Amino acid sequence: MKLNKILLLILSANITACNNESNTMSSDVVSKKEIEKINTNIIQLYPKADANLKKDILNVAIESLESMVFIKGGSFMMGDFKAPCNTTDLEKMDWTSDASCNTALSMTTTGANNLHKVTLSSYSLSNHETTYYETDAFNLSENKPRARQNIRNNKKYPIPDEQLQFKPSPTKSWQEAKNYCLWLGKITGYPIDLPTEAQWEYAARNRGKNIYYATNNGYVQRIGSNYISEDGSIQEYTKEQGNYGDFGDIKRWPPNPLGLYDMAGNSGEWVNDWYSKNYYKESPVLDPQGPKTGTEKVTRGWGGSMPLTTARSYEKTNDSNYYSRRGFRCAVQQTTPINKP
Repeated sequence: MKLNKILLLILSANITACNNESNTMSSDVVSKKEIEKINTNIIQLYPKADANLKKDILNVAIESLESMVFIKGGSFMMGDFKAPCNTTDLEKMDWTSDASCNTALSMTTTGANNLHKVTLSSYSLSNHETTYYETDAFNLSENKPRARQNIRNNKKYPIPDEQLQFKPSPTKSWQEAKNYCLWLGKITGYPIDLPTEAQWEYAARNRGKNIYYATNNGYVQRIGSNYISEDGSIQEYTKEQGNYGDFGDIKRWPPNPLGLYDMAGNSGEWVNDWYSKNYYKESPVLDPQGPKTGTEKVTRGWGGSMPLTTARSYEKTNDSNYYSRRGFRCAVQQTTPINKP
């Protein structure tokens, strides 16, 4: 009995110490009470984790909540809303009511040309793609190898963690992305999951507007590429004008009007839905979740030559290799914003 009391006192002291440590962390989004709750969850879930890993998990959890952008629900026409047929610059298009040409051949091959009404409930979406730093904390907490562990530990040409931590983390499977988002939910107490395909497109299009690219201004402006100015002269986009580029760290380019980064490129992103070319013909209006079954999962936002907001892609659910076109971001599946201090 005496020994049990001693052990209880030690355990209580450890939890109090950890909670006190978390009290030194502050956030404009996550309340002090919630930080303490998250920290307690981490201690209970991972009692054998070392102090550095527990700190990383806490940082990941708090930053993930801070990054969530609340998106008010509404109705929109999902799918290819067509492009002007006489456009001279595919990366600088403005929609008009007489637009009648497919924006890309893939719209027909993937079924995105089936325009249909969707009404979404409110939700929150991460303003950035999930990074190596974040998935490292998840994988280490679950005693799993980190993404691209063999390359990172290469004896001859190792890749330092510092070079990767802010880059979008790839996956080998859709389930890895799903598990990560559910893990965040378990730690934070929020209903976190992958976004649906409809949620992703609605957010990329600034709540369903007819916007072709999910950049700050709806155009693609690659540094050094040419464009025709209003006076008819050929100009090059400067560093200050650039809003899209090759794969790299998150948040390099300005966000879209909702405050979401890299929806127009960088990594491709898994969503929750199974893929079906015909789903847009069958989709319910209210909060569509995708087909009930399938063999591939939908990915959205892959850059390529035309990173259109309406472009659909799909991938098999498992692979033996990591590819940057299989990244992801998480969503909070509740109709109210997360609690603020």
